[in-house]
Amino acid sequence: MIVTENFKVGERDFIRTYSDSGRYVVRDGVSYSEACDPAEFGRTYTEGDIMPDEEGEAEEILNIILGVDE
Repeated sequence: MIVTENFKVGERDFIRTYSDSGRYVVRDGVSYSEACDPAEFGRTYTEGDIMPDEEGEAEEILNIILGVDE
């Protein structure tokens, strides 16, 4: 699920956007691990592909789903 958090840098408001499902957030066809934007920009994101983890778990799960033998 997409999660947003508001924060300030000095007097300026920002919004941090990320996925709590270990997925990229995507806007205009570009994938990000997370995004931090000035609040006045009003940018919205969707969830994209699963981000690979350090232990390769995401790739292993994807291979199982796709029926790929390693």
